[in-house]
Amino acid sequence: MFVTNHPQFNRWQARLARMPRWGWIAVMIGIALPILALLMVAFFSGIIVFAIVAVIAFVLSFFRRLFTGRRNDGRENVRIVVHSARVIDP
Repeated sequence: MFVTNHPQFNRWQARLARMPRWGWIAVMIGIALPILALLMVAFFSGIIVFAIVAVIAFVLSFFRRLFTGRRNDGRENVRIVVHSARVIDP
């Protein structure tokens, strides 16, 4: 609960009311810049981690293919399932 007739509160309210518009703009920029910098650092560190994981996955798959001698193209576990069939009598 705010006490509006407190002298210290009134003093601070009067100081803030006398602040020029460019001062408020400077305060908002001062708040926004660190937040923007943190977001950019988080974004670029995420891209760097993603690139590192992609390179490690590529290297591991390259050596796996090199040492096993065969490529796994996904055809080793394929089953043909026929749901319906028609017989056409000539």
